[in-house]
Amino acid sequence: MLSDFKTVGRKIPKTKKEILTFRTNDDTIYIGLMFVFTEGRVRFVKRYFPKLLGNDKTKERIGAAIECGTLPHAFLIGGESGSGKTTLATEIAAALNCEKKKESSTPLPCGECNCCKRIYSGNFPDLKVLSKPKDRATLGVDSIKDFREDMFLSSTESDYKIYVIDDAECMTTEAQNALLKVLEEPPKSVIIMILARECDKILTTIKSRAQYIPMARFNERELEKYLLSMSSEARELKATDPEGFGAVLMSVDGRLGQAFRLSDKKYAAECAEERSDTIRITKCITGKRSYKEINEALSYLPTKRQELLLSLERLISALRDLVVIKSSATASLLFFTSAEEAKSVLGQASLKRLMSAYDEVCKTHELCSKNANITNLVASLAASIRFI
Repeated sequence: MLSDFKTVGRKIPKTKKEILTFRTNDDTIYIGLMFVFTEGRVRFVKRYFPKLLGNDKTKERIGAAIECGTLPHAFLIGGESGSGKTTLATEIAAALNCEKKKESSTPLPCGECNCCKRIYSGNFPDLKVLSKPKDRATLGVDSIKDFREDMFLSSTESDYKIYVIDDAECMTTEAQNALLKVLEEPPKSVIIMILARECDKILTTIKSRAQYIPMARFNERELEKYLLSMSSEARELKATDPEGFGAVLMSVDGRLGQAFRLSDKKYAAECAEERSDTIRITKCITGKRSYKEINEALSYLPTKRQELLLSLERLISALRDLVVIKSSATASLLFFTSAEEAKSVLGQASLKRLMSAYDEVCKTHELCSKNANITNLVASLAASIRFI
């Protein structure tokens, strides 16, 4: 009984909400459940989506909707790579099919039943995932039509058929219009989750028919806490290379999943190399180098479109930092690990020059996202920087 719960080695506070370890009178131990303490009494509060860190309000809202049977038929989940979009979609699928979802003392999803395990392993017939082919720049209309037709078939074993569309920002206009038809008249018991890094590329008509969920970003203190508590690689990286660890925290832009990947030695080395390339290009901008030097620095940019977009975003963040450092000594930074590092790159560059360079790189990023020729883009950017 809940009235029998006692804290293990803890005094019950007057009013508090916390995750603790509990023991009942019959010595059954419950670890990691959430309770609300009020005036010495304890009330159990169900935990939702335990594999997703942070995003507490989102988890409570969606979890409660699943239990009440009021879950919307479509979601648009927005966030950069590594922000938790896929984790949330998987947790929703597992919660809908969890065999223990009616047990009040069990988190939702439980993560232990047969359905949860199969969903986590990607071996569940009523969960379908569609993503952009690696050798294609877009997600075409034929793929969406095939996905849409499958939605009208009967489920294999579940009460729900769950469809996840990853890389949704890569859908062509025709593909989005094909998806819109099923969003307007969705089949019964079908849940559609649309995952996108850039939600502004999703048609307004789709946005109006799907509940939008923005993934929360973590501040550096939260990132460090989670990384050090959950990753031995992160602890080792901080002990052996504190500066590299700080660079990881700065470069992930609040995305915990990306931080876990980059804390690995291999990825940390790649991150350091990418930062070095960005700083090399930034110094060419601030130092008024020759066209040959600028072109040589830009030659380190990747030739694959998605990788180039990420490199340009890092360059935009670096230039943004220099602009704010020029304007304010107390501004928060996105790319550089300290104001001293930013000032060493800044040199004597004027604010006008920095702003012009920032605009040129933003323009290049926009054209790149619209499938402009990469070789011409880099050559044009080199010329623009030379004549700033």
